[in-house]
Amino acid sequence: MPLPSTFLGVTAKQLLVLATAGCVAAYLFNNHDEHTAENFALEAFIRSQEQVGEQVGAVLEVALVRQVVAYPAYGTPGYKRSLYAVEGERGRLLVTLKQVDGEQGVEVTQMQRP
Repeated sequence: MPLPSTFLGVTAKQLLVLATAGCVAAYLFNNHDEHTAENFALEAFIRSQEQVGEQVGAVLEVALVRQVVAYPAYGTPGYKRSLYAVEGERGRLLVTLKQVDGEQGVEVTQMQRP
């Protein structure tokens, strides 16, 4: 049985396992660190909306479901549309927000029951 090749005392198989484990760990740590200051601000905006409170009561949890960035045509500003799942003490709600590039405000474009 031939001995596996080694590089600095580490076999190729061990090096492959370490590299794979490192990549998986980096992905998991990077992927789950999605709560930026912007996400916190949008969640606070949703919590502050009176119509959200009227439909679900006190907001218990807000989670980003999907985010789409679009640039409709040359010369028109792009926008970001974000879909949030909101869970409150009296039910659930899907809230869609729209942010236009170059503008400060955030607009609630749709609210619906899942």
